[in-house]
Amino acid sequence: MATRSTVPDTKPRVIASPDAAAEGAVVTLEAGGFAPGEQVRISFRDTSGHSEIDVRDVTAGSDGRFAVQVRVPVDGGKGHESPKFRVWSLDKVDIDNQADTPFTYIK
Repeated sequence: MATRSTVPDTKPRVIASPDAAAEGAVVTLEAGGFAPGEQVRISFRDTSGHSEIDVRDVTAGSDGRFAVQVRVPVDGGKGHESPKFRVWSLDKVDIDNQADTPFTYIK
């Protein structure tokens, strides 16, 4: 009889719903591809491209997924970069254990 692996079978991924909102609005982030119980940080990069704000930390569920609501941070940059939410492992920090999703500010 096969046993279920505790290692995720894909790289991390994340989506924001909605994927466009005003500063201060609440959006839902759904992510997966992490190990069960893995500590994950959610951050946000604004239009400056230089500022990344830590939004909150979460723990992946037994299936390596999570869904949380977060507020859209203030855009401190007013630059030309595409804003994005990013999720990344605090337990295993490397380029392959993170994901991001584009986001659009609504003025």
